[in-house]
Amino acid sequence: MKQHEFLRELKENLESRIPPEELEDILSDYESFFESGREEGKSDDEISEELGSPAFLAKSLLEEHTGKETMQQRKHICSPGRRLFAYVIDEVISVLPVLIIAFTITRNLALPNMMFLIYPSPLPGASIYLSYSAYTSLTERSSSGVIRTYVATKNGSTKTISETNSTNSARPKLLGSLIAYFGLAFYLFYSLACALLFKGQTIGKKIMRIRIRKSNADPATGSTIFYREFLGKILLNSIPIIPIISIFTILFTREHKALHDMLADTIIVEA
Repeated sequence: MKQHEFLRELKENLESRIPPEELEDILSDYESFFESGREEGKSDDEISEELGSPAFLAKSLLEEHTGKETMQQRKHICSPGRRLFAYVIDEVISVLPVLIIAFTITRNLALPNMMFLIYPSPLPGASIYLSYSAYTSLTERSSSGVIRTYVATKNGSTKTISETNSTNSARPKLLGSLIAYFGLAFYLFYSLACALLFKGQTIGKKIMRIRIRKSNADPATGSTIFYREFLGKILLNSIPIIPIISIFTILFTREHKALHDMLADTIIVEA
């Protein structure tokens, strides 16, 4: 079969069934096959025989095209705006325990405000929390307990002995430490725990009706969520430049992926 006959039959089988620009690209590709084959000394008949029947090729190409369309329909990639609103909701929720701790102990909101602003890089936020007075007040705080003072006079001298109930002082210190560590753990692992519990959704994502899925639109597995939330959002994003780069990748890539999505091979879709 000559080149023009091969291309004509292929075009007849594909025309009006795929977009014109895609059809043009396909015909151009097969035309280049004939050109490269001639450079190797082959005839048009030999080249067309190697390529196979145009009707069979058209059927395979149409199946591939239909598969791509079906995949895109299944994905329903969410917009960056909905993703941003979900993120802000989750950010507020993650800082709530720190807000309560800081306001109760110091009446100062500087700590939760700083942790809210630096939330995209969670480990630097955690280091700020560990050095802040609200945290140290809880972990170092202890009750004075019961103090008893005895005065004994011997040979004209006075001796004062004080005793403190150490059992009572240890309990509030332990409770304070647990509260402080809970605030830190909630800040770091809220998103991971929610995504595992709600199968790819946090509270923010539920409100905005979006969900984490694999790039092929299959449900995200536990290991996929762990890769995305722990290795990606906690560890990788703690390098301050990474969240900034992710802003641009979310805005300008076709599937609006952040770097942690690329790491875990995930997408955010409409739920």
